[in-house]
Amino acid sequence: MIFTNCRVILADAIHDDLDVVARDGKIAELRAMASQPGETIDLRGNFLAPGFVDVHVHGANGHDAMEANADAFRAICDYHASGGTTSLLLTTATAPFSEILLALTQIGKLREEIPQIAGAHVEGPFISRDQAGAQNPEFICEASAELIGCLLEHRDVIKRITIAPETKGALAAIKEFSAAGIVVSGGHSNAWEEEARAALENGMRSLTHTFNCMSSARRRGTKRVAGLLEFALSEPKICCELIAEEHHVSPALMKLAYCAKGGGGISLVTDATAGAGLAEGTTFQLAGKECIVKNGACFLAGAGTLAGSASRVIDLVRAMIRSAEVPLPHA
Repeated sequence: MIFTNCRVILADAIHDDLDVVARDGKIAELRAMASQPGETIDLRGNFLAPGFVDVHVHGANGHDAMEANADAFRAICDYHASGGTTSLLLTTATAPFSEILLALTQIGKLREEIPQIAGAHVEGPFISRDQAGAQNPEFICEASAELIGCLLEHRDVIKRITIAPETKGALAAIKEFSAAGIVVSGGHSNAWEEEARAALENGMRSLTHTFNCMSSARRRGTKRVAGLLEFALSEPKICCELIAEEHHVSPALMKLAYCAKGGGGISLVTDATAGAGLAEGTTFQLAGKECIVKNGACFLAGAGTLAGSASRVIDLVRAMIRSAEVPLPHA
């Protein structure tokens, strides 16, 4: 199939003189626009971009990845496909460890059947109680050798894991997961600058939902010392997740992240939970906690704490362009 007469969005610029050739559902070739034999779709000057990749997705349409079944996974993927996401990491929550392992097992079994599933992101349980956010603190635990070993049995499924660098056992865990080819992301953390640096030295290369549930600059003695946030923004080796929607970060913070990291140093993520796609006022569950959709966002019921988002990646791209004035190819 050939897509023609389109504005092709690539990392460097928007190209008005290219055809996009697709085979078996994937981009096979970019070539100069010309009359070619074959099935052709005229996009009449509209934009065309590669599918989005979302590395932090808990749920959508009333379903959560922790349900660990095909119906839930398909519902989640279908909703996010409506916003242009063609690959995603189903993200587990801080929950009983046996439930996390079950979800990983099912993701591994079903990813061939549901091609949008690129693997799993394990968010918790190796996080800080002080920065738990909507995660259930009851199930937060230290990164013991036994639990690390259990997760590494799923190394072919786990593509990403969130760990608070300052917690007990974290540095050893970061080193082991990194050595196994799993991207380690700092998050839900109260780390000081030196703890964040130690994590970097042991393999941490990402930051989970930048600005949210993490330490920032604090006074120690006579001076201000960076937290995990400032350390990550200043470190070129770290890529920052960003939930670029108004409930999580203001336009100024979106712009700050872009100025610090550039387009290549930011990964837009939805952190969408089961409330994504549901009507206003609908309740849903997140790791055993009741949540509600309110004002277009997801909250813990009866509290002002955000419980992920109700967004799709296309919504975040639009926000980066409109609110943070980021050029379209970089967004």
